[in-house]
Parts: sequence; structure tokens; C-alpha cells
Amino acid sequence: METRRVKVPVATIWKSKESPRKVDEPALNGDVKTWVEQMSDQQSVDLSEDDLLETQALFNDEVIIDHIEGDWAKVYVASQRDDSDSRGYPGWVPVKLLSESAITYPPVTSIVRIAVRAANLYDENKQPVLEMSLGTVLPQTGTEGDMIEVVTPLGKGYIDQSAAILPFAGTNAGETMVEMARQFLGERYLWGGASSYGFDCSGFAYTLHRVLGFDIPRDADDQQENGLPLAPEEILPGDLVFFAYDHGTGYVHHVGMYIGNGQMIESRTPGAKVDIAELTEMKFASEFAGFRRYWR
Repeated sequence: METRRVKVPVATIWKSKESPRKVDEPALNGDVKTWVEQMSDQQSVDLSEDDLLETQALFNDEVIIDHIEGDWAKVYVASQRDDSDSRGYPGWVPVKLLSESAITYPPVTSIVRIAVRAANLYDENKQPVLEMSLGTVLPQTGTEGDMIEVVTPLGKGYIDQSAAILPFAGTNAGETMVEMARQFLGERYLWGGASSYGFDCSGFAYTLHRVLGFDIPRDADDQQENGLPLAPEEILPGDLVFFAYDHGTGYVHHVGMYIGNGQMIESRTPGAKVDIAELTEMKFASEFAGFRRYWR
């Protein structure tokens, strides 16, 4: 079983090799920031309407190679749990976004998680190499002054210590995730998105939990099947709230994060933005499918 690692800030994982459009060229080169900025609202909506994307993997994420066809690899994102396949979340990615071979890291002292919206990776000369998204996970090999030494698919590197310190401190992990989520209010929904440059509903929940070290499934339907079920009187900020077709009894299609006072923060839907919604909103009240907790 061959594995490789993502060597760009964000690797977009596509439904098929034929999925990308002309406007998607920056994403094929790993530049998701530019890609999202240049896409029109309609082009963004079309990612969902035409079912072009599967998910995204962040810098240093490990993928399992199923097979390679030309410039593309069929992969499974090992860190993104999917109930349909034990190997991880499946899809297609350009080979050039991955390391050339498997990478075995030396023994590490700890794991570093990027806890800010974006942070620079620096090379051994302390020159910036690339910008990493919130949620990026790296092995730490030491410290040097106010920098953390890490190993990456590009070799030894450094990050600012401040990049691994949560700027939002709630009284518990749930409240911390809520405060972290608020910084993305107004950001455009991105189908398949799981980085600071755009989230879909479940990618938003997944990445917020990942920053704090909580491993949850990638998709809303799997998220709703796992975790700790809660009665309405037990819910706290940071808990997940789910919605399903057929008056809440069918396929789970949406997830938000409870923030208190009968409200949730969510990456709402294609064409919309991250917002705060009332759970009593007619659409949501009629499709409510339960609460789950993953933090502790």
C-alpha cells in the first residue's frame, strides 16, 4: 500500500479526472486561495450542481494511492474518516501535488496544529515557503527561539510558535470552537471545502474539531452516526446539530455548530456564506435530525 503526502497548502480532491474546468486551473496547481478568489458565485455553485469535488486535503496530509493514471492519482485521504471505506475519503488528485514517494518521519516530540486562519512555513534560512491553512498538522522536532522546528514533505521547516496557539480561548473546547468559527462569518461556501479558503457544511465542522485534536468523520451523514447523542436539554456550544430530508428521518444533508441561545453557526449552502441561523427557522425546524458531541 503506497502512501504519499500533500506538498501544497491545499490539495483539492476531485470526483473524476474530467471534473476540473478551465477556471479550476489554480486549484490544480495547489493555489486554492487564488482559485476561490477568482471564481464567480455561479462557478462556485456549479461545483455542487455538477458534483465536481469530493473534498480537500491539507499540507502534509497522508493519502493512500490506489493507482495512478497519467498525471492523476486515485487516492484515499487517510485522515478523513468515511464510513464507506476504511482507507479514508476517496477521490482524484493531480500527482504533482503529492510527494514523490512515501515519507517516513524521524521520532518527534509532539504534533503541531495550525490554530490560526493562515500561517507561514519557513525554510531552514527562515524564508517563507508557503502559506498553510488552519488545521494543518505537522510533526514537531524541536524549538528554536520563538519558532517551532517541524518536518514536512518539503524537508525541515519552521513555523512561528504563535501559529500553534489558539487565539480564541473559551471555557472549554466547545466554546473555543465556536469562537474559532466566528472568524469565518461572511466567507463564501465552497463545495468540498475543508480549508480556511472555503468550507462546505461538514468540512467546517471537521476542520474546527481537527484543530483541537478531535477526530471526527468528514461528512455530515457519518458525523450524525457517530459521536455522543444528546437530548435537547443537554446541548452546549460546540455541539453539532444535523438536518435530514423527509422531515428529519431521511438522508442527513446538513450540519451546523450550536453556539447557544437556540442558534448555530454554519457554512450554509452553495451560493451562500458562513452565517448564524436560528434553529427555529422553518427549513431547519422541519428537518431537525439530532445533536452529537465529539469534544470533551
